[in-house]
Amino acid sequence: MARRFRHPPVPAPDPFDTLRLQTRLGHLAGEIQRIETAPRVYARAHRLMAVEAAYDDLLDEACRLAGIPAGADLERGEQKRRHEEQELAARGWSW
Repeated sequence: MARRFRHPPVPAPDPFDTLRLQTRLGHLAGEIQRIETAPRVYARAHRLMAVEAAYDDLLDEACRLAGIPAGADLERGEQKRRHEEQELAARGWSW
C-alpha cells in the first residue's frame, strides 16, 4: 500500500543536455555582446531584443533543469536574467 503513495524518484538530468544548454547560453551571450559593441549593426534594437528573448528562454530551461524554482515574482527582463544567472552560477553552471 505504501508503494502506491510514494513519489517516483526524479531522474538526474542528462549531463549532455546540460552541456548543450551551457554551450547555447555561451553562444547567445557572445552574440549579445557582439551586437552591443558593434559600431554598425543593421536593426540593432530588433536583433538585440530577439537574442535576449532567446537567451531568457534558455535561462528558464536551464533553471528547470537545475531544479531552481521559478521566480514568479520577477518580471522578465534584466533583473530576472541576473537572478537566474546568479542561481545557476551558485549551482556550478558556467558558460
